Amino acid sequence: MTLSLSLSDAQRLISAHGFGAAYSNVVKVTEVVNDAFSYTRDRKAYAVDLSASKEAAPTHSCFISVSLPSGPPNTSDSYHPNSLQVIGHLITLIHKHTAIPIADPTLDTSGDLWYLITPSLLSAEQSVLLDLTLGKFLGQLHSGVMNEWYGLPLVGDPPEPSYSWQETFTSTLEALLTETEFKSCELPFEDIRRYLSRAIAFFLFDDVEVPSLVWFTGSDDDIYISLNEADVSIAAILPNVAHAIWGDPLLESFFISGMSEALLEGYKDGGGETLVVFSRQKTKRLWYTLFLALVVLTERNGSAGPRERWAKETIMQCADSLKDAPCH
Repeated sequence: MTLSLSLSDAQRLISAHGFGAAYSNVVKVTEVVNDAFSYTRDRKAYAVDLSASKEAAPTHSCFISVSLPSGPPNTSDSYHPNSLQVIGHLITLIHKHTAIPIADPTLDTSGDLWYLITPSLLSAEQSVLLDLTLGKFLGQLHSGVMNEWYGLPLVGDPPEPSYSWQETFTSTLEALLTETEFKSCELPFEDIRRYLSRAIAFFLFDDVEVPSLVWFTGSDDDIYISLNEADVSIAAILPNVAHAIWGDPLLESFFISGMSEALLEGYKDGGGETLVVFSRQKTKRLWYTLFLALVVLTERNGSAGPRERWAKETIMQCADSLKDAPCH
């Protein structure tokens, strides 16, 4: 079955969910082509422009995600994206505990037109302001949306919850390594597993005390901004938490290259704590970057493109750096 959303399908959904008269007509449906870290092979998202009438210019927007029906939740160690049902549950939690402007489970968004974040459009001052805001949102997310157990989210509780981040992360990482190896990717799997055994022996990942909700695959491509001559602000965040996980805040992909001063300031203001103090935590971040690259490879399912090249190059670079990286 082909995943798609026609204009008539979108209009039916908008009418069914009781959108107000000021934005009850669908004017345009555009697929959000996301080749960033959040790419999910069995999921599509659309930006829907809305107006008061079919003749009027659009004044509002919303997102509609499309997915095949999901079976019972998988509680094994295998890695899988979150279902739309789980995503709706996570968005409710985010709404309850943070001020992050992510759309609610009906994906209804009103206000200014949305703009995809583009670095060349922003001045240095505007970039700092956005980093402050993004850092604050991430701090709120990590300190405000917490859980009792680690792992892939479920609407309820797993039959055998994990209370160890090291056990959760390493078993999920091993599942991804096995899947990638099965697809005959030429990567240093033996070296990676040897370095992982050393990290486990030093309890590298066991310094995480409370499971936080980590967006994990979030990137600039998921952020929409409102921009004018006087101000710039984050207007909305694409409701793309298909890879969110209960785990270590340092896993967040916005932290791959470290934190800018503005991002760190905003993060602490939002309730986040300093994540990198010792060299071992830099090593842990290397593992998280390798983990992200494996997710990128498995979601692309063997296709060839810039993200796949990035993922393979990143895995090679991380493996080389992990060879002598400190674990204590």
